[in-house]
Amino acid sequence: MMSARTVVPVLCGSFLALITNPASASQQKEMPEQTFLDQVEAPGHVLVTARGAEAVDAEARRQGLRFPAVGYWSPENICFKTPPTGDCNGLFRR
Repeated sequence: MMSARTVVPVLCGSFLALITNPASASQQKEMPEQTFLDQVEAPGHVLVTARGAEAVDAEARRQGLRFPAVGYWSPENICFKTPPTGDCNGLFRR
């Protein structure tokens, strides 16, 4: 069994990693196209398009949408490429 001396630093380190790198806490993979398209029409969902996932997230924050995103999708599977090479679509809740 692990002692409190071992557990506390590990938990604190994990928590700090999540809050200092919010992308690691969110989805880093695009949804399948049909799954994404099926969600676009769902009540309360808002589609945001921008150049790369970071720009999509920034626009969603500007609009006051809820996080995490429902999902991301692009025709070329480029949402999480760095630097962004094309448009990425993100779905968020109002």
